[in-house]
Amino acid sequence: MSDSISAIVLAAGRGTRLGADVPKAYLPLQGKPILLYSLKTLSQCALISELIVVIHPDDAERARHVLKALEKPVKVVFGGAQRQDSALAGVRAASGDFVLVHDAARPLVSPKLIERVIATMKTHRAAVPALPVADSLKRVSHDYLIIADVDRTGLFSAQTPQGGERRLLLDALERACAQGRSFPDEASALLAMSNVRAKVVPGEAQNIKITTEADLRLAERLAERLSNGDSPAVAN
Repeated sequence: MSDSISAIVLAAGRGTRLGADVPKAYLPLQGKPILLYSLKTLSQCALISELIVVIHPDDAERARHVLKALEKPVKVVFGGAQRQDSALAGVRAASGDFVLVHDAARPLVSPKLIERVIATMKTHRAAVPALPVADSLKRVSHDYLIIADVDRTGLFSAQTPQGGERRLLLDALERACAQGRSFPDEASALLAMSNVRAKVVPGEAQNIKITTEADLRLAERLAERLSNGDSPAVAN
């Protein structure tokens, strides 16, 4: 197996929880579309030989404007109704021996995190960035009464990009879709469908996923600090 790597950015979601007039990936963050951030970071990684963006068919013109800002060519693929469908479409279109799958809604991913995932997936077949769960966890009843505490030991919050051997991920996603099974991310699909356990690498606090207006405001503060060369850890 060679070391060629395809990076796939998932941008087909509509982001309805933000209540915006345009899809989440095209909302401005410090004056630039959210989608542009991760595409630019991935495009500047010398280890990545192919860049793919998975979009909604209705967003073709929006995506075209974003891609004009990049120096590297980007393959455009139309996604499906669910995240897993879009991931499968991207993996099918990839030519690399390894693939990275990243959510466009995580615009502040760093080059160092991408490199950690790449190094680990090459030695462990699959890798996922994650952070230990820090907050106290409670199990509650249907009427929101606390039933029990949940032990946080061994619990991590997964991020993207998640990566692995293309043939492994393609097989897992194709069989999952054929069986009508849905998984939240690539590491989950690999574990359930192929019994492949992805290796966890340290994630980053700045690598937040923008889902709500509060997330977008936090991302604005983080992006500003990063652009000024400050540590993002103090932006609360």
